[in-house]
Amino acid sequence: MGKLDWSFKNQSAASYDFTSSVQSFTYTQGRQNVLDNYGGGTCQITMRNNAGQVAAASLGYRQKVYLRCESTIVFRGWVQGIDYVDTPGNANDATAVITLVDAWVLAGQQIAQTEILGQETFQIDEIDALLFNSGNFVQGVYPTSPVRGSLDYNSDYASRLNQIVASDRGAFFALSGVYYYYPLAYMYANNKNNYSFGRTPSGSVIAYESFERVQAIGNQTFVNSAQVTPEDLATQSHTNSSASTYGKSAITVATLNLTVDDGKNTARWIANSMGEFVDNQSFRITVKDVSQTSVTDLAEMLQETWNLLLTYIPPGGVETSERTLTEGVTVRGFIDRTEVDFYLSPLTYYNYFTLNDDVFGVLNESRLGFN
Repeated sequence: MGKLDWSFKNQSAASYDFTSSVQSFTYTQGRQNVLDNYGGGTCQITMRNNAGQVAAASLGYRQKVYLRCESTIVFRGWVQGIDYVDTPGNANDATAVITLVDAWVLAGQQIAQTEILGQETFQIDEIDALLFNSGNFVQGVYPTSPVRGSLDYNSDYASRLNQIVASDRGAFFALSGVYYYYPLAYMYANNKNNYSFGRTPSGSVIAYESFERVQAIGNQTFVNSAQVTPEDLATQSHTNSSASTYGKSAITVATLNLTVDDGKNTARWIANSMGEFVDNQSFRITVKDVSQTSVTDLAEMLQETWNLLLTYIPPGGVETSERTLTEGVTVRGFIDRTEVDFYLSPLTYYNYFTLNDDVFGVLNESRLGFN
């Protein structure tokens, strides 16, 4: 057994280390479900302030703060506000709660001013360069499906990034607090096989304390009818054959697809990949560092998110293993332990096309995935 080692530094003040003043913290990254927008991550740090520790750390509005786990950055945040909890007559009890927001929140506070993007398949890097706080969104070597290159609207950059995700159906992964985008066609590149999630801790298993299996949340994890509207183009629709059995569970999506055919394929992908609630489930697991054989793998999952196998046994069932994608995390740190909630989707939600599969495509009109 072991405990994760955490440190807290104000990067805007010569990396001032205020770890010794921290009493507890919590932060969130990513999203909870595959169809959610990325709304931005937040962090709350509760620290002692009986001797003016907040001022000593130069913590003020928009100061950049890094949280490190086992010496590696896991959260990059900017001070959004400070809640002072003063205790007149007993200054030793005075504390302060520092609220940080991540790059997603800041991108949502910056408005696009009719920018023209030169790329159709690498726009995330272009958008990152336009942000006041650049260097926090990376696309790298993997192209998205083609998306429109104009920003001829008054909207924020976070909305634009979410529209790219809606058009391409990939996902963002956190790496040292920076958000890397993996397009749908390259999701497999983030698979990892040398450790997994499971019930019993070992040198290759991150064990969970609690396990939730979520089936058929309408419009979140179960969608069998999709209406997709590419910018300036006609709305495209597709309904999965399961709608004739269960009724429609529909969703509307705004995208940046270049053509109506691309929009139609996006609608097909959503309705077909998420139209079987019996086979596809999402998961939420809670992990504690002090319950693990080693904290090395857990630390790596916070430093760099991977697609891991999840093993579980349903009541009255048999052991089942499923490849999952970590949509997001909530981390809670205390003096004696760290707890992590992992929000997991089955990687099958991100399958591009599988021939002759009941969920992802058989050769008939109602189940065919992409053209």
